[in-house]
Amino acid sequence: METDFFEADGEIVRLDQLEIEKVRDLVLMLDECKIPFASPVECRKMGTLETVVFNVEVEVPQLCRYPVSPSERIAATFHKDDSTFPIVHALRKDFPQVPHLNLHIQEFPRNLCIYSERYEDIKRRWTSPRFVHRIRDWLALTARGELHQEDQPLEQILIDYVGHLVLPDRLLEEADDARPIFIGSVRPVEKEKLFLIAQQQQPQDGALNIIASVHRCPPQTHGVIYKRPITLADLSALVDRAGLDILAELRSRLKNWLNNKKSILDSHILLVIQFPKRRSDDDEIEAVDTWAFFLGDAARTGENAGDLRIRDLGIRIGLWDIQDKQVGLLLSPDTSKRGENVGLDVLNVSFQLTRVTAASLNGFSTMDDIRIVAIGAGALGSQTIMNLARSGFGTWTIVDHDRLMPHNIARHFLIGHFVGWKKAEAMALLANSIAGDKDLFTALSVDVLAPGERNTDIVKAFQNAEAVLDMSTSIAVARKIVRDVESDARRMSLFLTPSGRALVLLAEDKGRTMPLDALEMQYYRAVANNNKIEKHFQTTGNRSRYGQSCRDITSTLPQNLVALHAAIGAQAIRNAIGDHSATAAIWQEEGCGKVDRIDIELAPVIHHRTQSWNVITDEGLLHKLGMFRKDRLPNETGGVLLGSFDLDRKILYIVDALPSPSDSEEWPTLYIRGRKGLRQAVNDLEEKTQGMLEYIGEWHSHPPNVRAAASGDDLKVFAWLTELMQADGLPGLMMIVGDPGHTSCYVGEIMKEENLLPGVFDE
Repeated sequence: METDFFEADGEIVRLDQLEIEKVRDLVLMLDECKIPFASPVECRKMGTLETVVFNVEVEVPQLCRYPVSPSERIAATFHKDDSTFPIVHALRKDFPQVPHLNLHIQEFPRNLCIYSERYEDIKRRWTSPRFVHRIRDWLALTARGELHQEDQPLEQILIDYVGHLVLPDRLLEEADDARPIFIGSVRPVEKEKLFLIAQQQQPQDGALNIIASVHRCPPQTHGVIYKRPITLADLSALVDRAGLDILAELRSRLKNWLNNKKSILDSHILLVIQFPKRRSDDDEIEAVDTWAFFLGDAARTGENAGDLRIRDLGIRIGLWDIQDKQVGLLLSPDTSKRGENVGLDVLNVSFQLTRVTAASLNGFSTMDDIRIVAIGAGALGSQTIMNLARSGFGTWTIVDHDRLMPHNIARHFLIGHFVGWKKAEAMALLANSIAGDKDLFTALSVDVLAPGERNTDIVKAFQNAEAVLDMSTSIAVARKIVRDVESDARRMSLFLTPSGRALVLLAEDKGRTMPLDALEMQYYRAVANNNKIEKHFQTTGNRSRYGQSCRDITSTLPQNLVALHAAIGAQAIRNAIGDHSATAAIWQEEGCGKVDRIDIELAPVIHHRTQSWNVITDEGLLHKLGMFRKDRLPNETGGVLLGSFDLDRKILYIVDALPSPSDSEEWPTLYIRGRKGLRQAVNDLEEKTQGMLEYIGEWHSHPPNVRAAASGDDLKVFAWLTELMQADGLPGLMMIVGDPGHTSCYVGEIMKEENLLPGVFDE
């Protein structure tokens, strides 16, 4: 039986009339039989398009999944400017509907989707033989049903569209038959290709008001729609094959909506259709495509947008008559009117980003709604917060009273548009614009150290928080949040060293047995004793003035380091919140982007309360003192203590110790501390920690089986030490190290010629 073929477009021409090089090459190779299993039929030309018609032989199995013929006639149309792929049509009139067809307004002849890559990537290695072989392979795989692989995503319901439409995320959830969903402020943001962004809101005078009607097709095997609709009648016919009577649903909804709100007559209508897809007729739903169909002219989104309003649509689908500007509903719809003269534009739908989607796109299967108060929205803080915001992490209160200054832009997430804004307010605005489902960021433009009339707001924020994250680089702020704020929230601190080459995270455990200030002290001890980070606080670069005030000074800090550490910090915060234990870690940039992580070994914290002072140390220090003692037994030994004072809160931090100087006198029952090299050792340690640790007192050991209590001679030494320290307004401190588990601590101040000598604590 003779096969019927479509005729290719254009007039038949000879080889010498062809102008396109690729066309001439293809025809010559076909004529000279240089491409196996292919033979020429004719050449055609129409304007700047040239077409080669040829037959190809296809390897097909005895039992075909799709009825591909052993010989297929192909038309390949080339553009003169070579700007896009050759258009490949199967000219057989009964060529089947198969996967991977390009959709066009006309269903026939079928347009084969030969390439999935961009033409720019194909062009450099395109040859006539490869082109023909690809067509043959495409047909052979299609015949066997193997063209679309099992692990390959399902085909889109539609491919051709005039533009994009971004819809509110909650639109589909809120859709029902009873009430219309209004979409306003549809605005084009790109002239070259239509790109519309819609916002869900009530109708407004002078705005383009659109009513969205949401419909859902029954589940279908992918590839059921194979022609782009250009009228409502086309769309109705296509979705009817999938089991959706969209005209009946639309008539019913418009009738109900009109009864409740006649003002919708001047609105335009947008059909939003969900297409659940499955891989085969017996499979479960694997994906859902959502497409929008603007009834009218979507490209005219200005003052006179579209040419079709609901009043006209109702007439064209036989729902009502309009006489003397009055709407008259028909008792029974005129089903003969099926929207043949209702044009439509197909829009590719995307939805506003949600927290769930943001988390998924960042590789996280779940969201974390932990309530975080973030103090400090500077260079590191702003970039860290936005990294976490883009992954859908947390509900935030951003606290910062500073305004964005021009010099900040060099390293800040905010751009020049926000100069003069309060940093917290600008950051909250931008962060809330990321995910469209809800506002998760609140700004508090408050100085934590002096909140003034906003004190109630900041107190409430702290009380509601589950984590307080300090990124202010202020020791005063860190002390305040850990010692002066009433809240069950875990405290954390994230900061850069002055050079920007190291990032530090300190995070309390969930039970807060290791408070932030105690973690900070153990961090200083690590800096003082770890050779890997001996230049941790070293400054680089210059300081420069950005204003006229004496405080208008900023430091050199490369943005690439801020961005690098903000990325690390965001993940570190996630990890710390997910882990209930305490964390103290340093990430040190070693050059060329290489980062070395250094974890600080933490020891349980010890609190000791005297009559006047709160003494804070840890088991790590006591262990170190015990080792110093053990190394010198049976003799007594000693040295100096280093730490920090918080005179405002009467807190004494005992952090580190130096061993006995080499010129000390050590005897089984006597110790006299020397001083050779001691001053330099203390100065070096102060320099390493940028002055955060200083000399605070003395320690010495007792021999085995001797109490760690002070002897008469010890009390005389302590009295002398107390008087010496009091000259600087500081308390005297003496620690005595005895057998394991027995260490005494004496803190004294001269008050009314009396020494306060409280307390002993055990390891």
